[in-house]
Amino acid sequence: MSTNRKTSTMKEIGKEHPVEYRREVLKPLFDCIIGAESCYLIGAGSMGKTRILDHMIRSDVQNDYLKERAAQTLICRVDMNRLSDYSEWEFYELMLFTFIQTIGNHEKDSLVKLSANLMEKFLLPVLDQPENTIRALRFLELAISNLMVEDEENSICFLLDEFDEAYRRLPAKVFAHLRGIRDTHKNRLCYALLLRNQPARLRPQMKEHESFYELFSRNVIPIRAYTSKDASAMISQLEERRNRPIEEDETREKIYLLSGGHPGLIQAIFSLLLKLSEGNSDLFDPRWLITQEVIREECRKLLESLEAEERAWLVQFTREGLNGLDPQVRQILQVKGVLIKNELKTRVFSPILHLYLQQ
Repeated sequence: MSTNRKTSTMKEIGKEHPVEYRREVLKPLFDCIIGAESCYLIGAGSMGKTRILDHMIRSDVQNDYLKERAAQTLICRVDMNRLSDYSEWEFYELMLFTFIQTIGNHEKDSLVKLSANLMEKFLLPVLDQPENTIRALRFLELAISNLMVEDEENSICFLLDEFDEAYRRLPAKVFAHLRGIRDTHKNRLCYALLLRNQPARLRPQMKEHESFYELFSRNVIPIRAYTSKDASAMISQLEERRNRPIEEDETREKIYLLSGGHPGLIQAIFSLLLKLSEGNSDLFDPRWLITQEVIREECRKLLESLEAEERAWLVQFTREGLNGLDPQVRQILQVKGVLIKNELKTRVFSPILHLYLQQ
């Protein structure tokens, strides 16, 4: 099977990430896809989730993880930002539209033809009756069944991107229907939810979504800050993209340590490097960095992605330490990668964010 990079997404500007980029996230995710096991990925704001999704739908990446199953595995990325009112009909229409569009971008001619056929038979009639929820649901089910019949080895993973607000607001019956669709195609269909918060906290009334929740609750994949290797790859990409080569390897290491590997903070520090020399002591002084608006904006966005009690806990932690603080909240922040625990102590992942929280 060819391992040439082919994808329907926009190519990276500058040096592309190597196939092994974000392996600590993608290996367990692709393992779930291979096993048709649903899962959820969770991380704080600006941890590079979009880059992960863009990377994983590259054909060379899928070939690396899925091997001979790559050609029969359809990964369908459904972006919840495209919803407006979180109605049942709109959700099913988006699932159907994205599913058909994804099939149409496949390299296999028979799937391209199937996409055109499904659009005419199912999508256009659904769009003609925007209030007919049951038609949208049944046509989504029929479209999925058509793919399964096309090749008995075909399988599907629906990536439900930016799913927090949808999880909060969608009617409860949607989750029962999603469970039903999966049960119809057991061992050939799974869901991967992309979240910033734990699903049980997004929708505390467990009875409303328990059967759906059971599908993925045991498979949690954290999206944390970059490893040193991935941070180095991102910095190299920024050097090429911004035409600003870094002269000293020590500079790259300092950017990584100050940012804690957070993609947003890496970009923010690099943007300051465009204006200052590498020898400028301010550039690597956390106290100066947190006075810069571009840095403060990244810290603000990260904190706003957390729940209110998590933010309050984090501020208290930076000022008073762990004593008397809720261990459950601490565990959530560790899963999200905001806190790092080693054999010696628990700390905020970035010294910049730590100082920002102390203000």
